Amino acid sequence: MPTDIVLFGGTFDPVHNGHLIVARALAEQRGYERITLVPAASPPHKGAAEASGEDRLAMLRLAVAGEELFDICELELRRTGPSYTYDTLRELRSRHGGSANLHWVIGADMLEDLPNWRRGRDVVEMANLIVAVRPPWDRRLPAIWANLASAFPSDWTQAVLKQVVAVPLIGISSTEIRRRVAGGLSIRYLVPQTVEAYIAGHHLYHRED
Repeated sequence: MPTDIVLFGGTFDPVHNGHLIVARALAEQRGYERITLVPAASPPHKGAAEASGEDRLAMLRLAVAGEELFDICELELRRTGPSYTYDTLRELRSRHGGSANLHWVIGADMLEDLPNWRRGRDVVEMANLIVAVRPPWDRRLPAIWANLASAFPSDWTQAVLKQVVAVPLIGISSTEIRRRVAGGLSIRYLVPQTVEAYIAGHHLYHRED
């Protein structure tokens, strides 16, 4: 039986409860037994992470410790240069062979930018894209689909439409967490307690005086 490998990428700067809630919702809706978190070293669509790769990896490990649903892939952190999805999928395909089904979870905002991805057509051939949609992004899907139709075959866009999964709207962001830490505000209940303790113990995200 083919193996399903479900990949949930992100900067995770830091990982927060919203990430974990969305990943679990995806697993419950699709019946996935495992979600693999893929922290990016240098995401090409964002600025550099504030915390080091080592710190972000350590926080991820703390956040999912004892959770059978999650594991972590360190591939992008161990590779130099920008963290292109194409390169990651190519290496994972080499590792797992053709019998594995690779699934890559993206948000609707990333789907909108897909025509600009490095070797985007190869990405969509190597992996099944699972589109996690949170309101109000669901209202933008028709416009996003029109944009994709101009760059990809129509049969592919129709196939991806079937891979849209509604996930909870969680008003937590890594940007807000960093802002709160810098301002001396509490992040209790926004991140796992172990991550909160790590941020405090390693003085991450504090404003320099």
